[in-house]
Amino acid sequence: MDRAPGSFAEALASGDTDRVNEAIDEVEAVDATERVERYPALFDECYPVYGSDDGYVRQAVVRFLRDAYPMLELQIAAVEGDRVDGYTTDDLAEIRTRLVELLLEALEDDDGRVRTAAVDGFDTLGVALDAAELTAERAALVEALEDLSDTLPDEKAEHAESAKRSVERMGFVGGLMSDIDIDSP
Repeated sequence: MDRAPGSFAEALASGDTDRVNEAIDEVEAVDATERVERYPALFDECYPVYGSDDGYVRQAVVRFLRDAYPMLELQIAAVEGDRVDGYTTDDLAEIRTRLVELLLEALEDDDGRVRTAAVDGFDTLGVALDAAELTAERAALVEALEDLSDTLPDEKAEHAESAKRSVERMGFVGGLMSDIDIDSP
């Protein structure tokens, strides 16, 4: 990825739909291992844009950082071993935590579009947590979402409940999949 993290932040801050979608498409096209390396800088540059008064801009930040998350847990789960290109699921913990903190913050946003983007982010993270078999982390996240939904007004609590169901559902699906014995030819 040749583009500087600051240029992504500028695109998000612009509030221009075409520029935002182009930035998201560009970051999604980057190899997951390269995104592991670039995610901290992308987060550092783009997170401050979340402070915008414009709900669309805040939604764009959530969508971008959600889609920039490398999801390397899926590749690690698919190989025999515990690492891909030198990375383990433990190496992803810090960037995963930063994304979770942003998504939790976004669930409290006054703009429903931002909260919906956060719910989608938890759906994505649920897949990663399930693939990596991070059951303790998933359980802690479910508990945090439950606690959050208990403290929010009804409209916002609905989004927190949806996020919790997304994370729980991925754990349930993963449990079912591990119980299925698939015979390969």
